[in-house]
Amino acid sequence: MKFSFATQWSVLGCLVALLAGCATLSPGPTVAMSVVNVRPLQSTLLETAVELTLRLTNESAQPLVLMGSTHKFYFNNTAVGRAVSSERVTVPAFGTATPIVTVYLENLTLLRKATEFSQAPKLVYRLESRLHAADGAAFGDVKATATGELDLAGLGLTPPPAR
Repeated sequence: MKFSFATQWSVLGCLVALLAGCATLSPGPTVAMSVVNVRPLQSTLLETAVELTLRLTNESAQPLVLMGSTHKFYFNNTAVGRAVSSERVTVPAFGTATPIVTVYLENLTLLRKATEFSQAPKLVYRLESRLHAADGAAFGDVKATATGELDLAGLGLTPPPAR
C-alpha cells in the first residue's frame, strides 16, 4: 500500500507537532518533605489521631499552590494510617511552608504488629504524600516522601534484653 506525497507530509507534520508539544512541557516542581512535629490527639478503641506538622520545601523558581493533599503512613513498611487535607497551601519559590495534617492510625493494625515493633530497636516510619496542585498548574500532582527512625530503646519503649 502506497501513501501519497501529501499524506506522508501530513503524518510527518503531525509527528513534529506532537514532539514540539512534548518538548514544551516543563517538569513539575521538586518538593522535599519532612516531619517536624508530632502531637497526639484523641484515641478510640479502633483509631488514634495524630497531628503531624510537615515542612514542604519548594526547590523550584515558581511558587507552588496546593489545593489539598493525601498521605499514607507506614511503620516498618506496614501501612498503619492515612490522612487527607483540603487546606490550601502556598509554598513560595525556593521557600518552605508548614502545613498540619491529621493522620488516623489503625489501632488493630498496630496491635497485630505490636510484637514485631517491640522487638525492633528502631521503628522506621515513612510518609508518602501526593500534593494536589491548584487549578491552572502546568504540571500534575507532586509526590513527596518523608522517612525517619524512632529509637525505641532511647525512649525507654523497648523491654530490656533477656538475661
